[in-house]
Amino acid sequence: MDVLLILGIALLSTVLMTAFSCILSKILAQNLIEPYWLNVLLFKKRGWRNPLGWVTHYLTGIGFMYLLIFLNDLYPLSLITTILIYGFLEGVLGIVMWGILFKMTHYPHKLNVSWYYVNLIAAHIVFATAALCTY
Repeated sequence: MDVLLILGIALLSTVLMTAFSCILSKILAQNLIEPYWLNVLLFKKRGWRNPLGWVTHYLTGIGFMYLLIFLNDLYPLSLITTILIYGFLEGVLGIVMWGILFKMTHYPHKLNVSWYYVNLIAAHIVFATAALCTY
């Protein structure tokens, strides 16, 4: 498949995933927005407007897109099964990655990590849905 098409799908899927995190943040009155926390933890910048967190988030989304394609090619399943299983697995991988980052940076205690992890699972299922339905 064309690399530009894969990059476009990864971008779209990451946008939808992040939108989901924004909506859940409003519902739970908790900031669960991934680029915000990347800015705080990696770049020591407050706020979601700093581009470094966003670029890091979208680059990670490209990696997750390629992982999704690899898994789907290796073990093709029905669309719904693929979305649920691979979205869940990518969410778990996201939790592992964030867990390492939290350990390395001593995350702020105002972040409810349990809700953040629940968000990561659901958001990666959204990512997988967008990616696989457009791929």
